[in-house]
Amino acid sequence: MFQQSRRGTIVWLFIVGLALSLTLAAGAIPTEIGVALLAAYLGLALLVARNVPLGDVMSTLPSRTSRQPQATEMAREAVARARSHPAYDALVQLLDVGLIVDEQRPDGLSLRRGRFISLDDEGIRPFAIVTVPGALADRLGRVRFELRDETGKAQYVYEDEKWLQAGENILLPDYRFPIRKNKQELEAGGWTLLVMVDGGMIGMHHFSLSPSLRERRRELTSTDGELRERIWRSREDDESLPLSLEELLRQQSRQRHQS
Repeated sequence: MFQQSRRGTIVWLFIVGLALSLTLAAGAIPTEIGVALLAAYLGLALLVARNVPLGDVMSTLPSRTSRQPQATEMAREAVARARSHPAYDALVQLLDVGLIVDEQRPDGLSLRRGRFISLDDEGIRPFAIVTVPGALADRLGRVRFELRDETGKAQYVYEDEKWLQAGENILLPDYRFPIRKNKQELEAGGWTLLVMVDGGMIGMHHFSLSPSLRERRRELTSTDGELRERIWRSREDDESLPLSLEELLRQQSRQRHQS
């Protein structure tokens, strides 16, 4: 419609104005809505009078079909917990959060995403994917990750400046938290991952640290029991990492090998 001639646009505008006048005169719509429609019509008529291309104007309006990034279930849970924190900040939206687990397997070291961690795992590294609004973008932001044990003691703290761009950003520490070879004796139980940006709490993610499987195997008296435990871990623990995060990990690995 907006690509036709100026004469056709004026005719269309006249028909719309006539229909709007009849509707207002009949009192078929509330006064507030009528005033808003009249103001919109007058604005449209002014644009036509000034020879402003209506197609260009319509293209600048937000599209109803544009989809905003959707947060994962873990991210929604983490945000719900963070809302009760005094330093909660809703300006930076949390899209995903979790742990990258280094697991020693017979065929070598494997990376997986997990929420149920064992004291036999080599180490873990937290990550978060966030959306930054344009008003807070294109700058260095202070990012902080904390891993707290069941008593609330901080066992791992990572804080550094990260470049924040508009839209999605992957936040990933440069080093992991050792589990199996940790110098301190780690206590199994419910742990918490805290994610902060510029001092604002944006997510609190809960995960479990279970006792060593090696210790459990000593208590098992049958191979069948051990097999059932292995199956439980593979079903509950193994999750795929976001593809963008996998690529980032590969890049970091290549950089370490080159250096």
